[in-house]
Amino acid sequence: MSTSLPARQPPGHSHWRRAAAVGLLALATSLGAQAQATRAKAQPEPLPPDPPLTTLPRIDAKHGQRVYVIDLAISHINDGRIRVLDAISGRFLGMVSTAYVGNMALSPKRDEMYVATTHLSRSYRGERADVLEVYGADDLAFKFEVLLPAKRAQALNYRWLVSTSANGRFVFVQNATPATSVTVVDLQTRSVAAEVPTPGCWGALPAASHPSRFSTLCGDGTLATITLDESGKPADRQVSAKLFDADADAWFHNAERVGDRYWYVSFQGKVTELNLGGAVAQVKSTHDLIASPAERKAGWRPGGYQVAAVDPSGRYLVAGMHPKGGEGSHKLPAEKLFVLDLATGKRLPSLPGNMAIAMTFSASGERLHVLDGATNTLHVLGWKDGRTRPLAKLAAVGETITQLESHD
Repeated sequence: MSTSLPARQPPGHSHWRRAAAVGLLALATSLGAQAQATRAKAQPEPLPPDPPLTTLPRIDAKHGQRVYVIDLAISHINDGRIRVLDAISGRFLGMVSTAYVGNMALSPKRDEMYVATTHLSRSYRGERADVLEVYGADDLAFKFEVLLPAKRAQALNYRWLVSTSANGRFVFVQNATPATSVTVVDLQTRSVAAEVPTPGCWGALPAASHPSRFSTLCGDGTLATITLDESGKPADRQVSAKLFDADADAWFHNAERVGDRYWYVSFQGKVTELNLGGAVAQVKSTHDLIASPAERKAGWRPGGYQVAAVDPSGRYLVAGMHPKGGEGSHKLPAEKLFVLDLATGKRLPSLPGNMAIAMTFSASGERLHVLDGATNTLHVLGWKDGRTRPLAKLAAVGETITQLESHD
């Protein structure tokens, strides 16, 4: 049996190892302290806590000068919205979802909003549900909904794809399968009252002097007028004479309105005033936005989505215009705003275009809202007899905006 003894260490070896360990520990401690000091210097001071988020029961009455910005949000199109802003201060007052390409209208009393939209049970797939949603205009709170036939027009935001009857009882919703019709919703019974076939026609333009009548613009150059009975079912339908040639000079379908008076602008700058109060549409006057042969030669034409606005007095029409226009230029932004005196048919001095693609007057007639289509900047202009002055400039009010509405 043999045994082995541990090898003898050189003299001083144990002392050397202890000294090395102490040195390494000191170095590590020093490096750690330096790293900690560096991190401490690199870190900014803590931010103060955010103020708590709160909601208000309703929009304060001081924000009566408000504007509704209807945003398709095309890059995430099933998440559209209506932003409500103070038109002067720019303060964000609230938002209502419009889901997938929802269209909206305000009630005649400006106390409710009506949104016709589509929901899918799995966001981008699944069971389809078309609904008319009713919201309070002052608290933006959901009130109730009415289930619609699954055929409402899934289209860009334009006026007259959703509209209300003069008595406020019925809401008209444009359908397209692509066959066209209008669903009549009875807000009193919270149900669908009727579906009105409107073959080849688009939009529902309500009469002001009849409680339940609307007209619709047709591709053959006519207007059809439908009169409903007390329950909302069609009782009469009459068609106007041919008013325009869609191949030679089509009309923009989003007409401007004051009461029973409606103004249509054509692609080549003709303005036609109609009275839609009666059982059949009547032409009242025609004017031309192009004032001279030189402007005609330069190719000035209307362009945009909400291409024109008429002040509440019915005296002035403002239209977004661009030069070198031609086939397919009817959605280009404005280089100038042409102002037409509707009483005399004469043009007033032009205004800066602000790259306008949509515009609307306030119901008070004191402001003109103009949307810059390049930057989504909303220009709020004071208005008086064809002259403007800047009141506010609201930056980046949305993403894909084609419609503006005013509360006051």
